Amino acid sequence: MQDNELCWDRDLILGIPAQDTRSVFQAIASHLAEKTGLDPRAIFAGLMEREALGSTGFGAGFALPHALMPNLASPSNVLVTLRAAIEFNAPDDEPVDVFLAVIWPQDEQEGFLPGLARQCRLFRSKKLLAALRDARSETEARSVLSALAS
Repeated sequence: MQDNELCWDRDLILGIPAQDTRSVFQAIASHLAEKTGLDPRAIFAGLMEREALGSTGFGAGFALPHALMPNLASPSNVLVTLRAAIEFNAPDDEPVDVFLAVIWPQDEQEGFLPGLARQCRLFRSKKLLAALRDARSETEARSVLSALAS
């Protein structure tokens, strides 16, 4: 997944009223299922299984939940912000309110880890995260993300 492959037209959801990891992952799974045609329960289970191995929180209120999925044709992602941050066992012990969720074809893992690393580097910018948190609409958030891509 290259940086310019991230499309924010439909892959951006602002202000989810989630209470915990399960509710965030359910919203993510629902969106990604609609986009990919996969069963939302399978996506949810994949994200939860990966999270059980260790938190995908990176600090500064950002997390990069991800899963390898069978029967997925191509990588897919969604960027989600929450109304209020939730406890997520991040390494800095800070709650998380910005999630970039990525699912990747299980049978085509080439590029998976480098792609995650690129996204992690981009979204570790405190300036970017603050701008996303301040965005009052999807249009504003897309402008922030467009500036990042250029």
